[in-house]
Amino acid sequence: MHNKQQITGWLFLLLLCVAGCGQPVSKKQNTMINWTKLPDLPGAADTASLGVSAPFAGIHNGVLIVAGGCNFPDKPVTEGGAKRYYSEIFVLLPEGWKEIGRLPRPVAYGATVSTPEGIVCIGGNNSDSSLVEVSRISYNPTKGEVAVCALPSLPSPMDNLSAAFTGQEIYVAGGNENGQPCHTFLRLNLANIEKGWEQLPDFPGAARVQPVLATGESPNGTRIYLAGGFQPILNEEEPIVPTDVLVFDPATFTWQRETVLPPFKDGTNRTLTGGCAVTFQTDKILFMGGVNYDCFLAAIARPIHLAKAEAARDSAAITRLQAEAKAYMHHPVEWYRFNTTLLQYDLSTKAWSDLGEYEQLARAGAGAVIQDGRLTIINGELKPGIRTPQVNQAKL
Repeated sequence: MHNKQQITGWLFLLLLCVAGCGQPVSKKQNTMINWTKLPDLPGAADTASLGVSAPFAGIHNGVLIVAGGCNFPDKPVTEGGAKRYYSEIFVLLPEGWKEIGRLPRPVAYGATVSTPEGIVCIGGNNSDSSLVEVSRISYNPTKGEVAVCALPSLPSPMDNLSAAFTGQEIYVAGGNENGQPCHTFLRLNLANIEKGWEQLPDFPGAARVQPVLATGESPNGTRIYLAGGFQPILNEEEPIVPTDVLVFDPATFTWQRETVLPPFKDGTNRTLTGGCAVTFQTDKILFMGGVNYDCFLAAIARPIHLAKAEAARDSAAITRLQAEAKAYMHHPVEWYRFNTTLLQYDLSTKAWSDLGEYEQLARAGAGAVIQDGRLTIINGELKPGIRTPQVNQAKL
């Protein structure tokens, strides 16, 4: 991506550590989860089944719906391949995947929520622009068809944002607004849709591109939880990767700092950038996937370090940093260490639990949905530029 997309697509975006104390995490005993491999997501009509990153994904009338997304169908990005965006809508039926319709335009890097009326696809971008469109995809099991209808547009073009749904309200947070990293927080009441999107108080701290958002029932009522994301290099300043989790109270319209993402066993920081979050049993949130903090930290700091080395005429540092940049996209999958941990946060006790390590979670830009205790992970990237068509499901 160019210009805006240089600071949006997660695989070119790089992270910098923000110091902070990690929270303890307990290891759940006897919680190993068994996974079932569902049929691979097919490619669009003229492409192979390569998988996509950053699709819309949700469930309506018991059917998994996946739409949009992007990949490199012709040749790898390391060979100069061009990113392609898709508009196809697929549904997973008992006999397998079926292409069943199209979005108004090709799009990826938006946000999705599942509602009783259909899955709502919010914003995103393609090779031309960032988008304001909001569409709802509804599946009719009797006719075996989908209907795509427009909902109120966002106030401004937004991409790489996050969304969550509670009751009749859709919440949207972070990402890029008009091409700039933002603190934006919006709400759409589906019971009063004529009102359109309501501007809520900005979340505090750094901007958050590609955060995760989830709702849940705390002891004090419904809350909205914001985690992950990052603020890229701005005005030649170091980027920021928040490690804290913020919480919004819809009753008081206030934000607070809820907790901190637990570090890994070796004490290194964790990020949820490129990851997923879903509500579980109303009072818990499951966090999963995303890039490795330290690998991305080295990458995001490299442009600033290189500029400093050039200013200082440090030839050794220049040579090293240029070599690292050239090699970055060419490492094997294991080198990138995408997150494999399934983390659970209990809203009542404010305690973290480790539910195990699973390679099926080692994705960035995947879709994640949960229904009837079944967690489904759709596609995503195994490493920068390389997608997987896999769809995996776990019974929790």
